[in-house]
Amino acid sequence: MPFLIAAVVLVTVLCLLNLLLTFGVIRKLRTQGEQGEHGHGAQDVDISDLVLPVGSPAPAFTAVTTTGETVSRDDLGAALFGFFSPDCRACKERLPEFVAAARRADGRRVLAVVHGDEAESREQVAALAAVAQVVVEPTDGPLGRGFAVTGYPVFGLLDTDGTITASGFDPKALSAPVRTAA
Repeated sequence: MPFLIAAVVLVTVLCLLNLLLTFGVIRKLRTQGEQGEHGHGAQDVDISDLVLPVGSPAPAFTAVTTTGETVSRDDLGAALFGFFSPDCRACKERLPEFVAAARRADGRRVLAVVHGDEAESREQVAALAAVAQVVVEPTDGPLGRGFAVTGYPVFGLLDTDGTITASGFDPKALSAPVRTAA
């Protein structure tokens, strides 16, 4: 009988320990989920790790928008750009802010790039189409590779000479005067 009591007590202690560890893991996963898709808080990530750094020239590109228009680096001029992914929670949260920033783009053109397939990205494309030229491409598409995008969402400003003048996680915080090419 004493062995049975000892076994029950041991199993109970192990179950309680397992329960505590499980709650700890759940808390850690929730914290990581709240910090965004890249597993870091925005304050922990250097934006230059996610897109070409400020001062870099934008890559030469030609892409077809969802409306069938062709857009290229040379035709774009001064622009606001954003990269989104349909399975990114932070992208969904920042989408209304990007749309608002696009509405007050101060003469800049607006380019939105959605990485994913068209079926998954319909909701984002519909929201962006009213204010931007929208390009849908695979995650490893030419615009994503050219701009060296490694995380979402990421936003930036281009000058008329094709230089990235600002970039960040928050589209409403982007501000840089439009410089004309000399």
